[in-house]
Amino acid sequence: MAERRNVRPRTGEAAWSERIRVALERDRFALYAQRIVDVGTGEPVRHELFLRMVGESRVIPAGEFVVAAEEHGSIREIDRWVVGKAVEIAAAGWPIHLNLSIREIDPELLSSIQSSLDATGPDPANLIFELGEGQLVAAGDEGEGFVQDLSRLGCRIALDNYVNGGGKVDLLRRYPLDYVKLGPEMIGDLGINPRRRDGVTSTVLIAHRFGQRVIAQGVETIAVLQALEELDIDEAQGHVLGAPEPVESLLGTPA
Repeated sequence: MAERRNVRPRTGEAAWSERIRVALERDRFALYAQRIVDVGTGEPVRHELFLRMVGESRVIPAGEFVVAAEEHGSIREIDRWVVGKAVEIAAAGWPIHLNLSIREIDPELLSSIQSSLDATGPDPANLIFELGEGQLVAAGDEGEGFVQDLSRLGCRIALDNYVNGGGKVDLLRRYPLDYVKLGPEMIGDLGINPRRRDGVTSTVLIAHRFGQRVIAQGVETIAVLQALEELDIDEAQGHVLGAPEPVESLLGTPA
């Protein structure tokens, strides 16, 4: 669901709120999945899930409605729907990434995750929860406690869209992170920008020091892909490696 960040709805939030309500009632949400590959081998290692709303004329990305969902409180229902489907996919043996909103910590969400794990029985390590750099900074101590609780359940944690490098390195130290996902702003011009390469190299060294694997996201060109292995980046994700596809066609499991 990473498309949610920094995107405003195209229509009024109240209108989106009604559309979201109807979509929840009529099961008009769907999941897409995108490959995350090992840079060294080129083999898929996990997949990230992306939320979509099935409209009357098109499939709508989460970025167009998630702000309204957060404003009107329906994000909690959406997160629970996504978590339920994600646990089913993980129980089928697929390690997957999914985003959560922790704009306002919902104590019931952790219980819902625990209940889904208990009922379905996947390896919790197959669930990788992605939390954005801005989300963690804004959530403060309460958010930190939520992340620690997720980690204690056995789930893995990824810092999503990391772009500040040394400016927010404390996040890598403070949270129980398993993965650091470098945002497109950090890796988009790696093939031609030596200064950018220096910043990425520094971030990779720090992440590896803390035992975290580094994922380059938003990889759109062969030139960038070729630069990743030289910079010791572990994994990559982006359209050059495959666009998001309906989860049932990519993973062969019901959504």
